[in-house]
Amino acid sequence: MDNDQDDTQTVEPGAEKNGLSVRAVSRALAVLRSFYQEGPSLSLTEVASAAKLDKGTARRILLTLVQDGFAVIDPQSQKYSLGLEILKLAGAVPERRDLRQIASTILSRLAKATGSTVFLSVYHDGSAICLDQFHSDRSVEVRWWIVGGQLPMNCGAAPRVLLAYLPEDEVSRVLARGTTRLTPFTTTEPKALMEELEAVRRNGWSVAVDDVYEGLAAIAMPVFDPEGALVAAVSLTGLTPSIIRNGQPSFLDDLRNAVRDISGSLYPGKAPPLHRAARAQSALSG
Repeated sequence: MDNDQDDTQTVEPGAEKNGLSVRAVSRALAVLRSFYQEGPSLSLTEVASAAKLDKGTARRILLTLVQDGFAVIDPQSQKYSLGLEILKLAGAVPERRDLRQIASTILSRLAKATGSTVFLSVYHDGSAICLDQFHSDRSVEVRWWIVGGQLPMNCGAAPRVLLAYLPEDEVSRVLARGTTRLTPFTTTEPKALMEELEAVRRNGWSVAVDDVYEGLAAIAMPVFDPEGALVAAVSLTGLTPSIIRNGQPSFLDDLRNAVRDISGSLYPGKAPPLHRAARAQSALSG
């Protein structure tokens, strides 16, 4: 039987830096992390394995999370998933709150106009983190990238956009960690990945087909601040035939307009620099 006697021990401020922690909190966080590490819907056994806990401890933590709205359980499958209270926590992160609030209306409109699922994502510590997602009545329900979930930087259109515009030393650090293969079509070889990143920088957008989930495709563009620093990525996902038509990505203009609207709202009166590909297109059309 698991012994939790020291779960409520007093921890002085800053004690965590000396290697101490509140064990019950650490275990609960491990349970929460299991959902973006292993999948959005997990059995008790899967949660216990991912969190490295015995099933009794994992079950008690899950039941507490369910009671407080941070997790839910499907009565038929007996599988757990994250609850709506998690979204409230994600929305309260100070440095990303304005971005989410400003982007919400714009990206909801983009999802409806394109009939796709739209994602807002940022880079954090070697992974692409989903800040928000938006659906239309026609969009495919995407379960593999929930709000707060992460994707490897070599998988998907948005992660590759984020990776393409990181500083070179950070790109090297990310690639040094290794790559992840989610499908047979995922690019995992560093040289091929670097070529794809150069294409992203050249075009101003990224496209991904079948590399996160077979049958789905995505396109993504970066959001910059007025100094040209990367802020976030906006991407849209759907069935491959709706995203890729005649060998070319659809909705590039819709996506570009959404990115410009977000930048303009984030930095009123301080227009972020256009990507060089967009500048060239503007010069030709002008």
